[in-house]
Amino acid sequence: MMPPLKLSTCKVIYLAIQAASKKWTMPIRDWKPALNRFIIEFEEQIAPHI
Repeated sequence: MMPPLKLSTCKVIYLAIQAASKKWTMPIRDWKPALNRFIIEFEEQIAPHI
């Protein structure tokens, strides 16, 4: 279990990203190589979402 301060910090960051993503209009540059690397590093966590 995460300590309360770390958990609340993660929640604030998550909500900030969610708010910013609603305004996002440009495609993400170099996303494909980044996604490939994420799949290698975090295969078990990402696989159900792809």
